[in-house]
Amino acid sequence: MKIRVLGCFGSRIPGYSTSSLLLDETFLLDAGTISSALSQHEQLALDGIVLTHAHMDHIVDLAFLADNIFGRPESMRIWAPEPVLEAVQNHLFNDYVWPDFTKLPGQGAPTIKLIPLDESGEGEVNGYHLRWTRTNHTVYTVGYCVRSAESALFYSADTTTTDDLWQMARECEQLKIAFVEASFPNRMEHLAKISGHLTPAMLKDELVKFGDRDIPIKVFHMKPQFLDELHEELAAIGDDRLQVLDGGEVFEI
Repeated sequence: MKIRVLGCFGSRIPGYSTSSLLLDETFLLDAGTISSALSQHEQLALDGIVLTHAHMDHIVDLAFLADNIFGRPESMRIWAPEPVLEAVQNHLFNDYVWPDFTKLPGQGAPTIKLIPLDESGEGEVNGYHLRWTRTNHTVYTVGYCVRSAESALFYSADTTTTDDLWQMARECEQLKIAFVEASFPNRMEHLAKISGHLTPAMLKDELVKFGDRDIPIKVFHMKPQFLDELHEELAAIGDDRLQVLDGGEVFEI
């Protein structure tokens, strides 16, 4: 599996893009950064997208992707749990905030097709085996174990302290890499908790639940205005598995 980090931050300022991973050049995990990172040709080549939740920094480029691929013969398939898709439909593709591309162009295939994930928490999606479970966030959010024939990744999505998510991570077969969030510095722990996020100190405690599995752990969703503090505090954890993402990295697993 090839993983390309299109965006990895919890907000946008020049040089810092919001969350999206491109798998094998054709499948997206979250949609915080698409149109500014992929050419139109690359966007047209996408097979589908799976979403963790409907906060803007994870869905914003669905709007511009729909514009950019408008008129292609096949629908862009977007998978997520039903509550996430309902939020995308009701609050983004609603003909108020943005045109309803689940209906346009009006004949033939619509530009966007929303496909709910099975409630079982496991299934085959676009050639990958997915497992998902709820995180502890302010809106309905899931983290994923995404497995191909040879390897798997774990993606925490947005979360504060949780047990179910880490149980899924421990059970993720063929796991080769993990992506975990740390949004705010330690001094902002109260804000992290009430907004459904982690600080480096909180992440250190959460990693105990993950165990001593010897795989790289890539940290994402940092708020860029606190990046220096986050780098210092994450380094102080002393876990050699941790690497803070910059965006643009490519991993082969």
